[in-house]
Amino acid sequence: MSPTSELPDWLENALDALRAGDIAGWMAIYAADACHEFPFAPEGSPRELIGRDAIAAYMAHLPSIIRFGTLTDIRVRSAGDELIVEATGHHERVVDNNTQILSYVWFIERRDAKVTRIRDYMNPLQLAVIVSG
Repeated sequence: MSPTSELPDWLENALDALRAGDIAGWMAIYAADACHEFPFAPEGSPRELIGRDAIAAYMAHLPSIIRFGTLTDIRVRSAGDELIVEATGHHERVVDNNTQILSYVWFIERRDAKVTRIRDYMNPLQLAVIVSG
């Protein structure tokens, strides 16, 4: 499983939707029974969202807080229906247009071309800066 810097098309298309503020476009990657986990979520924040509806409800508020930008330092490892992505996100905080950097490590599992689980290891300290504005 040698790393590459290329995201699979399905994920790049979903991220393009997220960059455009199109949450429905982003949500198209998820299976109905998907689980999105945040193992490092701070106290009071969700650690697990179960089902596409719960994930969509969480994602719906993000465009009012952050404008998603480019990813750099991308490293992708793929084995069958499992994908590991490391990346650095360059986003803008809506309240003041300041650039914010988020480090990501995603463990993604798929079934029938839909995401069934994402373990989203983003740094909660970096996220706190964005949310607190």
